[in-house]
Amino acid sequence: MNLEGQRLALLGFGVENRGLGAWLAAQGLTFSVCDTDAAARRDHAPWQSAVHDWRLGERALADLTDFDILFRSPGIPVRAAELVAARRAGVCISSAIDLFLQLCPVPVVGVTGTKGKGTTSSILFAILDAAGIPVRLGGNIGTSPLSFLDELVSADRVILELSSFQLQDLGRSPAGAVLLPVATDHLDYHRTRAEYVKAKGEICRHQDAAGWVLAAAGCPTAGELATHSRGRQLTFSATTSIAGDGCWAEDGQIHWRCGSTHAVVASTSLLRVPGAHNLDNACAAVAAAMLLGAPVDRVSAGLEAFGGLPHRLEIVGECDGVLFVNDSLATTPEAAVAGLRAWAPRAVLLIAGGSSKGADFSRLGEAIAAGAAALITLGQEGPRITQAAREAGYRGAVREDCPTMAAAVEAATVMAQPGSVVLLSPACASFGMFTSYAERGEAFRQAVSGR
Repeated sequence: MNLEGQRLALLGFGVENRGLGAWLAAQGLTFSVCDTDAAARRDHAPWQSAVHDWRLGERALADLTDFDILFRSPGIPVRAAELVAARRAGVCISSAIDLFLQLCPVPVVGVTGTKGKGTTSSILFAILDAAGIPVRLGGNIGTSPLSFLDELVSADRVILELSSFQLQDLGRSPAGAVLLPVATDHLDYHRTRAEYVKAKGEICRHQDAAGWVLAAAGCPTAGELATHSRGRQLTFSATTSIAGDGCWAEDGQIHWRCGSTHAVVASTSLLRVPGAHNLDNACAAVAAAMLLGAPVDRVSAGLEAFGGLPHRLEIVGECDGVLFVNDSLATTPEAAVAGLRAWAPRAVLLIAGGSSKGADFSRLGEAIAAGAAALITLGQEGPRITQAAREAGYRGAVREDCPTMAAAVEAATVMAQPGSVVLLSPACASFGMFTSYAERGEAFRQAVSGR
């Protein structure tokens, strides 16, 4: 993509496009910023002199046909009427991730799936780091990869955590792709599940024969998406051995197979984060690390080094024998089910609910009926979660419609017994009560510490 002399615009001024703006400015390029948030300019960077025009407010995206290239923020759907009109007028629609993949001079591994992207990416980072392989981590995890593009040298490897928002119109794929289980999510953003699944498939759809894709063995959707790659296909599983090349866990050991080579690379006991789903994530990370050249004898050190991420089954306190766990990033029913199961056989008092993403709570209801000692709900979707649990046969204690996180934590604490777990695993988005999953998790942490 030749940017010289082009009329450029950043659509949206979030983390990803701010990183892009800094990079464009460093290249001596100018651009416009278009954001419906009228206050966006107050967060401007030192490179504001590179901004040709600030188009802010409700009509910021009203007419985009006077630009040559638009860099779409992930939060703006590709089907937005303004983008459709611009595309029809011949304007190029790109993104920061698209530009990075075009310019990156070293191998890139992309990681996607409905849940587990950040954990898998971070475990992979830890293994490569322990192996002495220079590695950078960016994307949806919160760092724009353009912030380190100009620092990369030939020995480096790059890991990108990629969301469906970032993937949906990418039109190219990283050389290495990890497809974690793909369920259903973000139906408040994507029109249909099919649209969401198709977006996930962009991570490997455009690979050539030199690429590789690593798919979750237990997920038919991930497996089907992997077949669209022209590269090498491998699988991973935490629960069963696999037929071909890849990684799996069996009898307390993590195994790796590549052609005629079969190696036991680490004990599962080294993984410090709980839950079968995290063992699945670890198997994916181990396989990707092996494909990137990590030696077998450094995998254990990498697994041991990873202590978990904030808001992902994060232990935030213990009082009178009751454990308090922040799993605020569990924004889907599937993630909340995994969170519930991670603490068996301990009694779990589940705090769930939030804003709607069009999710089906039937499986969560079954998990609550099978494994929750109490259910505490908050937010818009609380009543639907309670209904799903009762329809599945749940007869335990329920405290509904808590007005604040502090009230929810207090209700759970009153019902908790020594040895039990109070788990915030919402199964929903955070909006309405909170601005983000991180703010929700911090509210839980503060409620626990303030008891």
